[in-house]
Amino acid sequence: MMTDADIAALADKIATARQKKTVIDFLPGALAGGTEDDAYKVQFAVHARLTGTGADRIAGWKVAATLPAQYQPIGLSGPAFAGIHQSGVKASGVTFPKGSLLKYGIECEVVARIGRDVSARATPHDADSIKPFIGTLHCGMEVVENRFADVAKADGKARIADEFLQGACIVGPEIANWQALDLAAVRGRSLHDGRELAAGPGANVMGHPLTSLAWLANQLLAKGKALKAGDLVLTGSTHPPQFLAGPGAAVSEFVGIGETRVTFE
Repeated sequence: MMTDADIAALADKIATARQKKTVIDFLPGALAGGTEDDAYKVQFAVHARLTGTGADRIAGWKVAATLPAQYQPIGLSGPAFAGIHQSGVKASGVTFPKGSLLKYGIECEVVARIGRDVSARATPHDADSIKPFIGTLHCGMEVVENRFADVAKADGKARIADEFLQGACIVGPEIANWQALDLAAVRGRSLHDGRELAAGPGANVMGHPLTSLAWLANQLLAKGKALKAGDLVLTGSTHPPQFLAGPGAAVSEFVGIGETRVTFE
């Protein structure tokens, strides 16, 4: 296992790279002797460094690698989660200036806004028990940012430490009457300059986006944290991340429900 000093030193390097917007070339292998729990300790330490001045804060969480085909090849025992910084929360229609992101991509996701603090219970939360804690659900998009020199060399622990490529959380239109919808069957897709890049059903998100949300609630509680009222959650993508070849207009759409738009200059 990694020592507290190891964790602090690695968190310092990640936070510095993030602040300077430099490519990360030191993470692959840096957690080789550590565990997934160590990787989360590094992530939380990075949060402390990036929010310590009060200029930013953790505004919510994302769920990543929701399917075995995504987490097993990178050596993880299951899905993963990471923080969302308030500086990365944007409304649909936002424009990202040239140079504001390293290599960027998009994912089509349901965004949940938590209505009240999620408390522990005698049995783990599930898709039904988590519903009363939801304020609103939104059509959303995650902007992912590949900060690695070679992401193929970064295992799951390295990705956890660096927020699993989280770049921005784009909040689109509210999903009206979501309780009556079969979110597992809804088709999500992403487009770039009008060309469809990828698509998939809500079932690709651990079987259902609310199953993913409940999983996250349980994971946070187990680590001494919790979903709080006002938090935003990217519940997981309906399709693999789509990295863009260049600037243009990007759309993530839940067919028949609504769409979220961004522009990359």
